[in-house]
Amino acid sequence: MSSDKITLSADLREVTGKKVKSIRKDGLVPAVIYEKGKESINLHVPYMPLQKAYSAVGLGQPIEITMDKKKYLVMIKDVHMDPVKNTIMHVAFHAVNANEAIEAQVQLKMVGQAPASALGLLVRLNTDHITVKGLPGDMPDNIEVDVSEVTTEDDDIRAVSLNIPSNVEAVDFDPDRVIVSVTIPRAVVEETEEEVVDPA
Repeated sequence: MSSDKITLSADLREVTGKKVKSIRKDGLVPAVIYEKGKESINLHVPYMPLQKAYSAVGLGQPIEITMDKKKYLVMIKDVHMDPVKNTIMHVAFHAVNANEAIEAQVQLKMVGQAPASALGLLVRLNTDHITVKGLPGDMPDNIEVDVSEVTTEDDDIRAVSLNIPSNVEAVDFDPDRVIVSVTIPRAVVEETEEEVVDPA
């Protein structure tokens, strides 16, 4: 996990339903905190700090929300985006306990220069995250996938090769799942096919 704790300040929200449009005009985002066995808490959060927090943590890192002098440790559970403006419309948080294991989605990040790319091959990350289980404070910022030794079309990278931190465990883990694949660009394939066509 990043050493920089992600924090947000929020206020209780009394406005619900269609009336939340009014608080959006004030630069606020309606949100809710769900906690098992307790009533949900309606709140609103300033847009820009929320956007920065979401960009930083996604669905895989805890956030500390301060509201009415109380602190809530939460994970982002769901984000409703405006399909036209691509802005955040609503956020659902899930309250977590710092001492209890949770499941979260951790981003995969390709690092290194793949020699296969220099040869004109397409090196592609087939999935952008995996689900892991561990304490909220142990969740890694991301899991790096080193492609520096991907040289040929056969050099795919499978899940078994991922460097998953020892303090978390992968959930529904298929070691044979292809994480990074290497393919020949379609244009090259078509050009090759044209070259072998018999003119007759």
